[in-house]
Amino acid sequence: MTQPADLIQDADRLFLESAFDLSEKALHLVTWNNPRVGCVIVREGQVIAHGWHKKDGGPHAEVEALRQIPEGRAKGATAYVTLEPCCWEGRTPACTDLLIRSGIKKVVIGQRDPHPKVDGGGVRLLEEAGVSVVEIPSGRNASINPGQVKRLKTGLPYVRIKMAMSLDGRTALASGESQWITGPESRADVQYWRARSGAIVTGIGTVLQDDPGLDVRDERYTGAEPWRIVLDTKARMPADAAIWRRGGPVVLVVGKDKVGVGGAQTWVQPSSDIDPYLVLKRLASEGCNEVLVEAGARVAGSFIKAGLWDQQIIYIAPKLMGSSARPLGYFEKNSMQDTIDGTIASTQMFGNDLRVIVNKG
Repeated sequence: MTQPADLIQDADRLFLESAFDLSEKALHLVTWNNPRVGCVIVREGQVIAHGWHKKDGGPHAEVEALRQIPEGRAKGATAYVTLEPCCWEGRTPACTDLLIRSGIKKVVIGQRDPHPKVDGGGVRLLEEAGVSVVEIPSGRNASINPGQVKRLKTGLPYVRIKMAMSLDGRTALASGESQWITGPESRADVQYWRARSGAIVTGIGTVLQDDPGLDVRDERYTGAEPWRIVLDTKARMPADAAIWRRGGPVVLVVGKDKVGVGGAQTWVQPSSDIDPYLVLKRLASEGCNEVLVEAGARVAGSFIKAGLWDQQIIYIAPKLMGSSARPLGYFEKNSMQDTIDGTIASTQMFGNDLRVIVNKG
């Protein structure tokens, strides 16, 4: 069985933290199906190999690390892995088998894998083979892999809603004009949130008003191509919209009996209205771990009203837009007992704007 906390060495914690640092390199590379995992292999106090999961369906972190070691050199070493090694063969071999055959004597993990095909099975196989297993629970895995954990637990992805607003809580003028409420520094920060998302959800109103590409343009996140999901109840998507010319796949979500544009992938809803829950359920079934909602007040409000969010990323600009401008979201509350509460997770300045991250209460 895994060792108790009082037997854990300080060195184990440090090397495991290094493995978590590696797993963060995959934030924009692994956004579907798989978790982001890092691995460090240590022998006689020295790091002899390291790796991280670089692509959905690609070699796991343990494989990436073991490939760097000449045959026989891993014998007696310790592997530090941020997540329990897998014990079943899917698109890649089982990591437990590779670790056992390599001669690794000890495996330190940051969390057991919640996947139903693992969930302690990897630990059991390692221990049955004589490999010592130490578990050092870490909160870092929850921030690195919130989507994979939530999808396996609830059947829904982790949902962030990104919004930009004025000091008086407005997100667009009455005409719909919103470019630009915030400054370039805030808009640059949005690239990070797009890059780590498997899909970006927007509404047809945003497409018609702003014609956004909703792609990842920051060169630091090369390889990130989130799906763009357009909620288009009446199938009004223009064939020449910028979104077609940039980034990853585009999916149109339309109302019952509607038809999408040309050969575009189209998800038809069972009614004339679009249910955000069904959209998220479909994305999760496809393997999407994290979703970013970048939309106007109507679409954003529908997700908030339905409770279909985990985090709000709000950029507040020091300007006033007036009472006729559009609100943060279209939903009504008639009593203070019925308000939607959250917890402020962080605040940070970007240029002249304040970014507030709010977790669901």
